[in-house]
Amino acid sequence: MTISKPKRSAEIETTSLPDGYVVLVNPKTSWAHNLNPMAALIWEFCDGESSVDEIVSGIQAIPEIGEKPTLKSEVEGLIQQLDEDGFLDDGVTESEV
Repeated sequence: MTISKPKRSAEIETTSLPDGYVVLVNPKTSWAHNLNPMAALIWEFCDGESSVDEIVSGIQAIPEIGEKPTLKSEVEGLIQQLDEDGFLDDGVTESEV
């Protein structure tokens, strides 16, 4: 089950590093994720209003990235991992749409 409109949890501590990486810390669980620049971009799109397809389209619209055949699976995989680790708020799932 995939969240159709992923939303960042407000409790997550986010630190942007100068090299484009982002560190996420969940203070409730002490879990941390180190996101590479692409994953950090996906994280920014997790606003609770954008669907997975809209996130993919938004990233593909960035000229430096463009079409990337594996992008949708990367987005879905990251969203699933972040959700499982408690970094996303409960949102609408595809089965509820």
